[in-house]
Amino acid sequence: MKKYIFEPCPWDRLFAHSLTPPAGTVVRKFQPWGCPKNGTMKHCYVQNADTGEKYGLVHMGSLTPKP
Repeated sequence: MKKYIFEPCPWDRLFAHSLTPPAGTVVRKFQPWGCPKNGTMKHCYVQNADTGEKYGLVHMGSLTPKP
């Protein structure tokens, strides 16, 4: 599964919430059952790539592919 580094874009800075991952966190996308498909309106659900801790919805512009 692809991993990404979360660096909040202006949208995620403006609309940060309690489930927004900290800047620099390595995350991966996941798809919760019954939720809009990832990529809808350029947003996706993310979780911590190492622990599996689920975060919330973030803008895809905040995700940089991890080399």
